[in-house]
Amino acid sequence: MATEKQIAANRANAKRSTGPKTVVGKSKSSRNAYRHGLSIGLPLEATTSEALEAITRALAGDGASDEQLVSVAEFSQAHLELLRIRKVRAEMMAAIDIGSADLQSINCS
Repeated sequence: MATEKQIAANRANAKRSTGPKTVVGKSKSSRNAYRHGLSIGLPLEATTSEALEAITRALAGDGASDEQLVSVAEFSQAHLELLRIRKVRAEMMAAIDIGSADLQSINCS
């Protein structure tokens, strides 16, 4: 349990820690999610569309209503997006040899 002194210190720190103040800082911060390209949507390719349709059909089954198909299609798209993110993450991790890496030389920005 935090003491009153710790709570007061946390509140004081929180008031100072409100994110970037300058235009440059805000601009840089706004691009954080785009650094590795993981925030972009799925590319609309034939293979992606085919995979999306196959997953949707398999999950929805016969006799699904239009509302159910829309929900299942959204789920399917989210599933494909997660698979893409996992693939990119695995490629990034494979590019780093943790055992011999100089952690100071790894540039994540």
